[in-house]
Amino acid sequence: MFVRTTSGLSNSGHALLARFTFDGLGGQFALGLRLDIVWSPCVGLTLGAGTTLASQGRTLAQISLLMAVFGVGASFPMLLVGSLARAALLRHRGSLNMAGERGKQVLGLALLLLGALVFSHADHRLEAWLLDHSPAWLTALTTQY
Repeated sequence: MFVRTTSGLSNSGHALLARFTFDGLGGQFALGLRLDIVWSPCVGLTLGAGTTLASQGRTLAQISLLMAVFGVGASFPMLLVGSLARAALLRHRGSLNMAGERGKQVLGLALLLLGALVFSHADHRLEAWLLDHSPAWLTALTTQY
C-alpha cells in the first residue's frame, strides 16, 4: 500500500532528476531538493517535536538553539560526504563509465539468454535441475512464502 501511494512521488522525482545537470550551485541545490524527499521521513520526528514545542510558546530561545544545532549537525556530514563523493567520482569517472558500459552488455546478454530459455521452455528444465541440486534449507526458504 505504501509503495503504491509513494510511487508517483518517486517517479516524479526521477523525472525531475533526469532534467537537471548537477554541476555548479544550481545543480547541487536541485539534488538537495530531491534528497529532501528521501530524507524527510528520517528527520520528521525531530523536526516535529521541535515544531510542536515551538508552537506551545515555551522556551523559544532554547528550541531555536536546538533546531540550529540540529541543522548544523545534519548538514555538516552531508557536506563532507558530498565533497568526498564528488572528488572520488571525478577521479574514477572513466573507469566507472567503462564498467557501466560493460555491465549493460553483460546484463543485455543475460536477458537475451533468459528470453531464449523462456521462449524455448528450457527454463522449466533449468528450474527443475536447480531444485534437484539445491540444499533443502534453500528450497524451503524460497518456497516458504
